[in-house]
Amino acid sequence: MAVYRKLSIKRKMFLMIILIMSFIITLAFSSLYYTYSIYDGQLYDKSYRLLNLSSTTVDMELKKLEAMSLAIISDAQIQRGLKDLMQDDAEYVGYITRKKMTDQLWAHISTSERYVQSVHIIDSKQRVSKYGESPSFSEDKYERMMMQAVDGKGEVRWLYPDASDSMLIMVREVRAYEPLTLEPIGILFLRINVERLVEDYAGIASQKSDIILKSGEAVVYPYAQIPDGVSQALQPLEARDGYEIKQLNGETTFLSQKKSAYTGWMYYNVIPYNHIFEKIVWLKNVLIIVYCFAILIVVAMGMAFARSLTRPIRQLISQMKEVQYGDLDSMDASMSAPVFQQMDEVGLLQRTYRMMITRINTLIKENYANQLVIKETEFKALQAQINPHFLYNALDSIHWLAKKNAQEQISSMVVSLGYLLRSSISLKQNVITVAEELETVKHYITIQKYRFQNRLDFHMDVPRACYNAPIPKLTLQPLLENAVQYGLEPMIEPCTIRLYAREVEGKLALIVEDGGPGMEEADVQRVLSGEAKTRGTGIGLLNIKHRIKLAFGEGYGIRMESKAGGGMKVIVLIPPPQGEEA
Repeated sequence: MAVYRKLSIKRKMFLMIILIMSFIITLAFSSLYYTYSIYDGQLYDKSYRLLNLSSTTVDMELKKLEAMSLAIISDAQIQRGLKDLMQDDAEYVGYITRKKMTDQLWAHISTSERYVQSVHIIDSKQRVSKYGESPSFSEDKYERMMMQAVDGKGEVRWLYPDASDSMLIMVREVRAYEPLTLEPIGILFLRINVERLVEDYAGIASQKSDIILKSGEAVVYPYAQIPDGVSQALQPLEARDGYEIKQLNGETTFLSQKKSAYTGWMYYNVIPYNHIFEKIVWLKNVLIIVYCFAILIVVAMGMAFARSLTRPIRQLISQMKEVQYGDLDSMDASMSAPVFQQMDEVGLLQRTYRMMITRINTLIKENYANQLVIKETEFKALQAQINPHFLYNALDSIHWLAKKNAQEQISSMVVSLGYLLRSSISLKQNVITVAEELETVKHYITIQKYRFQNRLDFHMDVPRACYNAPIPKLTLQPLLENAVQYGLEPMIEPCTIRLYAREVEGKLALIVEDGGPGMEEADVQRVLSGEAKTRGTGIGLLNIKHRIKLAFGEGYGIRMESKAGGGMKVIVLIPPPQGEEA
């Protein structure tokens, strides 16, 4: 386990793929061999069903022939003819009687003439009445036929095909039925085409199999068509029905057997083993080749997959090391370089890390820029701190002198100027309330009122509910200063300047609007981007915008709306007031 834990992810994945493939292949081959065993059982079952069907149909047909033979030997006319031939030996009478018996034999076998090659009745005088072809039996076979018939005492006996006759012969003794003396009066021979019979009912069941019928050592079907070695090798198994795989005539053979309950013959179904498993062996070889190719392909794909998974992780580790050593400049270059971006979990992790580092770097730069803005504001405020106590004392002296001489205007202007000076040079707070900022605005407007008299028409409409809202110090006063400088001063007639509050998209909007000459849209964009040069040296729009974003976030800031001859509107977006006072 310790060695496994030290392996890289790529090696672990490669090892896991190999183990999974080995398990799958082992399972597949085990299932394949298990399937072969099931197939053997199904093959036996199919072969048994084939033999069962063949033996049943052949036995049924043989039973029909037996029933037909019984109908022949019990036929009244044949019984009477055989009895007459026993008593009257006249040649003409005997000819007529045998002629009638032959006609009657035809009537009986006409329904089964396909399988019955010929029928013979031998009377007590050894004279033959027959219908069908007439082969010449050897004396030995003829005697065996007669002996089998006599030994059967009316039951069916079978003589199997041999060199002299390839037909299956049914023999039985004819006995007298009326009156029921059971006296032997003749012998019946039926020559049956067993090859045609088996082919009709069993041979078509399987084109790749051979049906063989044996009675003991005698071959019933097909006679003289199988080698002697094969015939001798076909021996009954211990079980009545069963199968085995054995060598027949130098060839592996699948052999199944079924014993006939009617005749006692043994039915064999011989199927060459190669015919059965030729495709299976071919399929097995193909599967082995396919599995080998599959292993190679899966291993190659697994290595490619592991490499594609670990490559972004290695890149991520490399980037983390750069961050670890504080090399952010090179990180910017690597982050901006185009890479193949995966959209899986690893790709998303790398993408999120890239976005996080980019955001951190951006925040670092923004914080640096904002600090510069703050320092600039503080520096300009510090520039105004030229001996502030001296200025306060001087203004206070002017204020009381104006009071003494009843100069209320001068006194009011001096008080407002002193308040503005205190507000601008105080560095204690960067964010104040709207109420405090409005107080600064009022003192500034007081001074400008004395300056411009009736030309300045100022209106302020900010509800008290907004007084508690936070705002960076010196935000509204510079905007009003710009409205006076760029809106009021260029005009001869009176100019209206308004300061009011609205709710915009869930934010508090403080709007400074003047009725001055305004400016083109392109100039507005240049002012917002900092490209336009201003005439003043005070706190500009960009400074105010950056301080608002620094204090409250990117969702806040300044908007400008203007058109030539239509005045100017500057909208300050800050958070709404919070708490009970709001």
